[in-house]
Amino acid sequence: MRVFEAASDSIKPVMNQLLKGTAFDGFLARGVEISALTRIEISGVLDKNFFPEAERAAINRIYVRWDEIKHLAFSLIRGGKPPRSLKIIFALPDEEVTALHENASALFLNLLFEEGKLRFTTAVSQRAFSLDKSLDAAWDSYIKDFFFKNKWSVSTLS
Repeated sequence: MRVFEAASDSIKPVMNQLLKGTAFDGFLARGVEISALTRIEISGVLDKNFFPEAERAAINRIYVRWDEIKHLAFSLIRGGKPPRSLKIIFALPDEEVTALHENASALFLNLLFEEGKLRFTTAVSQRAFSLDKSLDAAWDSYIKDFFFKNKWSVSTLS
């Protein structure tokens, strides 16, 4: 697990990409919590019954993609005041997880905006217990590349 903090001049560009851009669209959203006028929780579990029966069999994921629900978050946050807090649990889609590392079961990027600070925490879930830290290193490297590619100034806290 590693904690990253966005530099103050990167918070606005990150939030812009989060809510209006496409940088996070490749991630699954396992859960969202927004505290603004009221506290709102959005479960990231995909309700397959929403889709016509003919389409359900082709859906092979449990969670929604961020691009499918970011408009909800945007509509709740939009306005003159930033939210008191915003927490999103992102996960890499399953097909990308196994491509990154053979022992990876799930890869998480947790976003937390609170008290004017934006922090990211990485986490991994292994298929089989191992003391080898190459999975953690591979995921942290992937996320650092993600930040760099998007030109966000982010420092490592731990």
